[in-house]
Amino acid sequence: MDLVENVRMDIDCSEADAIDEARRRSGKPPGSIGRIYKKSIDARHKNNIQFVYSVSFGEDEKNEPPNFSYGKKAQEHRPAIAGFGPAGMFCALVLALHGYRPIVFEMGGAMDAREKKVDKLFNEGLLDAKTNVCFGEGGAGAFSDGKLTTRINDQYCRFVLNRFVEFGAPENILYQAKPHIGTDKIRIITKKIREEITKNGGEIYFDSEITDIKINADHVKFFVNGKESFMTSGLFLATGQHSPAIYELLLKIGFSIAPKAYSIGFRIEHKQSYIDEIVYGAYAGHKNLPPAEYALSHKKPETRGVYSFCMCPGGVVVNSSTEYGAIATNGMSYSARSNENANAALAVSIFPEDYGNNIKNAFEFRKSIERSAFEIKNKNFTAPVQTLGDYMGNKTGNLQNSPVSPSYAGKFAECDLNGLFPGFVNETLKDGISQFDKILKGYLHENAVLTAPETRTSSAARILRDKIELFSVNCERIYPCGEGAGYAGGIMSSAVDGIKCAAKYMEKWENR
Repeated sequence: MDLVENVRMDIDCSEADAIDEARRRSGKPPGSIGRIYKKSIDARHKNNIQFVYSVSFGEDEKNEPPNFSYGKKAQEHRPAIAGFGPAGMFCALVLALHGYRPIVFEMGGAMDAREKKVDKLFNEGLLDAKTNVCFGEGGAGAFSDGKLTTRINDQYCRFVLNRFVEFGAPENILYQAKPHIGTDKIRIITKKIREEITKNGGEIYFDSEITDIKINADHVKFFVNGKESFMTSGLFLATGQHSPAIYELLLKIGFSIAPKAYSIGFRIEHKQSYIDEIVYGAYAGHKNLPPAEYALSHKKPETRGVYSFCMCPGGVVVNSSTEYGAIATNGMSYSARSNENANAALAVSIFPEDYGNNIKNAFEFRKSIERSAFEIKNKNFTAPVQTLGDYMGNKTGNLQNSPVSPSYAGKFAECDLNGLFPGFVNETLKDGISQFDKILKGYLHENAVLTAPETRTSSAARILRDKIELFSVNCERIYPCGEGAGYAGGIMSSAVDGIKCAAKYMEKWENR
């Protein structure tokens, strides 16, 4: 494959125009077949916004992973997977496609039932603690923007993208610099992946929580819903980052778990049209430009950082709570990204020393903020909301005058968020927002709306595992994987980690 890079085109030009330009620049003969390999937007100069392409000629590199190798030792029992989010889903898919017939146990419900329960939470404030925005088929990623961006550069990334396309995602995710699917489409794709797993000999059980684990010399025995027991030659823990119950269980049986850094903050909403204006300038609203995105970060030397996270163009803020008496928020976009507001998390780094450097406090620190937010108003998942201008000025009263209407799917009430967070969090957030306004002029708009709290940016703990073989340092038959185990952050990296763990299992056992 020949790759022509840095092909810069006016935004009125088409992808076919970009291929023609790459053909001309490289001296390829007329009629030679070119394909878009990568496409991004350069909006640094608002008077000259361009699309930037890489174009490939010749045989496209599939960039599929190398052939998996299989071990020579016969499995005594089928592999089992706890959790059916991105890590568990792709772990199960790879195992099923290679003849290992995995069994999956997901605490939450299947997608159709899950959607109904999430609607009840949004519309009626009725929470199912085991089936919600975070738990159930597809994991938390099914109720998000469906972002597939990642900072990892791994051979399995292309494999994941190709599988998403195979099951219904648009082909442009293969070359977009910031690919996304949208919550509406990723839910459909998730069900198709489930069907592929079962077609290839896998089994998936919903409403099935692993409640105990017994380790034996030649197998792992585990219990589901406190009743039925199963035996496996390999147990994959892909439970996601929102379930402290699995950590409590592992600590009880003596597993090595380390607290880790994470972040807390709130969701900030501007009008999407306003974000378009401050990012694209006079080109805002151009038919060829997608809703504008941003990624902002700031860190003073020798101190903690603040950054934007999971920016959702044309999205909504949702209730991502997992227990009654505590409220958490997240962002979600549909594939069209056509809603009125843009939202993103603004989050401050929390280090283990901030909460006593132990596992219990790692979860308790963020839970205390979630509980405080729940208690502020009505105790029925009413989210605390404040305008940015009021937050910066330590006052309230301007929400009703803001042209930005909170998109939170549920009840909300105006509150002073300064009282919700520790002083160092407020100080860092305010300093960061002031700096962001210098990078993206106009970002600090008094009418922007804040909804709190955002506390689930990443796992608060890491289940320690062997760096090469990826099994737990406490048991060679248990594989902690994905975001919940502390080894990923987002759909793509979680899916890749699930594949890596599956590959290590296959190296050890025969596929029959």
